[in-house]
Amino acid sequence: MLFTSMLANPDENRAFNVENIHVLRGPVDAIALGRAVDLVVERHESLRTVFVTGPEGVALRVLPAPTGALVCRDHTGGAPLSPAALEDVVRADTEHLFDLAGERPSRFTLHRTGEEEYVLVVVVHHLVLDGWSMGVLLDDLGAAYAAVRAGERPFGGEQPGQLGDFARYQRELTSSPAAVPLLDFWARQLAGLQDGSTVPYDRPARPYQTFAGDRLDFELPAALARSVGEAARAERVTVAAVTLLAYQLLLREYAGQEDIVVGVPTANRVQPWTHDCVGFLTNTHCVRSKLPARTPLRDLLHATARALTDALRHQEVPLIAVYEDLIARYGADNLPPYLFRTLFICHTHRVAPLALEGVACARRPFSQQASKADITLNVWPDGAGIRCQIEYNTDLYDASTMERVAERYRGVLSDIVNDLVW
Repeated sequence: MLFTSMLANPDENRAFNVENIHVLRGPVDAIALGRAVDLVVERHESLRTVFVTGPEGVALRVLPAPTGALVCRDHTGGAPLSPAALEDVVRADTEHLFDLAGERPSRFTLHRTGEEEYVLVVVVHHLVLDGWSMGVLLDDLGAAYAAVRAGERPFGGEQPGQLGDFARYQRELTSSPAAVPLLDFWARQLAGLQDGSTVPYDRPARPYQTFAGDRLDFELPAALARSVGEAARAERVTVAAVTLLAYQLLLREYAGQEDIVVGVPTANRVQPWTHDCVGFLTNTHCVRSKLPARTPLRDLLHATARALTDALRHQEVPLIAVYEDLIARYGADNLPPYLFRTLFICHTHRVAPLALEGVACARRPFSQQASKADITLNVWPDGAGIRCQIEYNTDLYDASTMERVAERYRGVLSDIVNDLVW
């Protein structure tokens, strides 16, 4: 369903390009890097899998291992690239549509911009890659680069889990008795669900989903970030629970309703063999909370923490199976148009930066200018503080509205941690 929708809608297809961009400074061995890219694409079948439609639906077909998957472009022959020109070059890479039926859903481009200065652009379609997978890909690329330069074979002969293996595992799980308690749980959680909670729009929504978007980055003040961590430890909950409750309370305030549902992606890496798999394994589930205005914030926090824990315990069944089960139980007419309209992602799984032997590598920020939901709130807690990002649909919201949302989110978090002191 997702695949055929993307074929029909280029904007949707483009919105699901996942980019990772690095500035490289130093003596990059482009030949070794090219060989390393080939080895990584050979190692992970998902990076060379195409989706072919047929009489029985969409089938996955793995293309042969490539040679020359890294495209090298030299921009040093004339005047130096201006920052704006470099941005245009990078954007052209990230927005180029994949032919999902005929070409590898992964693209690697090395732009030489100076004597020992490069920009490496990695773009993979979201159908075959999630956030966890990007970390695996970058780790393997660094390891393969070091091994090639040393004349060694990388990865020690160990084979990772493959996307096809996971697809078979999930199909078997969904059709087995083990899926029954998982589906029963979600049916209870989502009974009587109203339309997904969201921030009121600045302009009327179109009759179809659009994917135009932008991103607003902001950090919590250092003192507030410390207080969030201290409150989580004192209450024996996670930072994810505190920051999610703040988002739920913000939606309660904006939407004027106490029954709040948010889409929360889970890593879905329950089986150990999936930990080194590159693929889209993530399951997004609905975390629903009742937030009566007079309930103490401490009680709401622990209810949110339990809801998150329960979602993780029941994460293996895919959302499409949950939706089909809801239709079978309650009827399609009794379900809202969208189970959720906004997403919350707390990035607790660390994606290490690219490391190439003898080269200084730095992640280059980039705004994809696309949004997969009304709003997605991303939160990155680490030892240095808490970084946040709002990805939002620009057909629905103005930038000024999102700035107010970010400011109010900081305010709600402050209210929570101050209340918990007493």
